[in-house]
Amino acid sequence: MSERTLVLVKPDGVSRGLVGEVISRIERKGLTLSALELKNVDRGTAEQHYAEHDGNLFC
Repeated sequence: MSERTLVLVKPDGVSRGLVGEVISRIERKGLTLSALELKNVDRGTAEQHYAEHDGNLFC
């Protein structure tokens, strides 16, 4: 069975240089990366994307 998971590294993790470590840990567990994208999202795009969650406790 094949499963897919989205992994996001938060901005503080990126600024601390942890992206490589995250990828290494995934690969050490025997998992395979099928795709990798690095994106910078502006605040307006992020707010629009998460608008449906506005006011929820986890935001």
